[in-house]
Amino acid sequence: MIKKILLCIVILGVFCFTGCGKKEVKDSDASKFKEEYESYNGEKTSSGKGYLEVSIPSDNVIKYSNITELLDVIKNKSGVIYLGYPTCPWCRNAITPLLEAASSTSLDKIYYLNMYEVRDTISYENGEFVTTKEGSSDYYDLVDALNSILDDYIVKDSDGVEHNTSKKRIYVPLVVFVKDGEIVSYHADTVASQTDPYVKLTSEQHDELYDIYLDGIHKVLNDVCDERC
Repeated sequence: MIKKILLCIVILGVFCFTGCGKKEVKDSDASKFKEEYESYNGEKTSSGKGYLEVSIPSDNVIKYSNITELLDVIKNKSGVIYLGYPTCPWCRNAITPLLEAASSTSLDKIYYLNMYEVRDTISYENGEFVTTKEGSSDYYDLVDALNSILDDYIVKDSDGVEHNTSKKRIYVPLVVFVKDGEIVSYHADTVASQTDPYVKLTSEQHDELYDIYLDGIHKVLNDVCDERC
């Protein structure tokens, strides 16, 4: 009887190790992020443009985060924050250089938040601003924390005329580099020479963006000597 019980325990342990282990890997942030961004490969937007094909490494350092955690990093800690979402064409161009830059350093995580799910949307209709999508309750706390690096929220009317909402907007992609509760660097969009986000970055543009991200990461890690070393 004792032998049978021990055998059952061993079998159960093997099952949990193989089955549960696979589930843990499948549900990891790295796998989730890879699936989130690659799921749009081959798909088209509502206007018929094709999403840029991306290949996300299985061992990427993305960590899914929330606004509470991001606020703690921004105010008290150190880290690299990536704000974007998978259907943003600029984000799809930016993500490869960012992950490559991270993998060339000792950085072990990039805090990620899908901004499409949390930020508001405002339009200009009949001479007034209309909120067509409310932001999450804590989205505006994040806006306040990043206020000094954000652009004004500009919207266009049906005639293409721009109107300033007098509010700030977290435009994406936005990568923020924080060291000991201080924003030491940040980068929005991709590179100035890119005009069509549905076209893949050239090798020169890729390298330019890679270097920008790499410089920011090194500032967070504080692992490169400058004139003060």
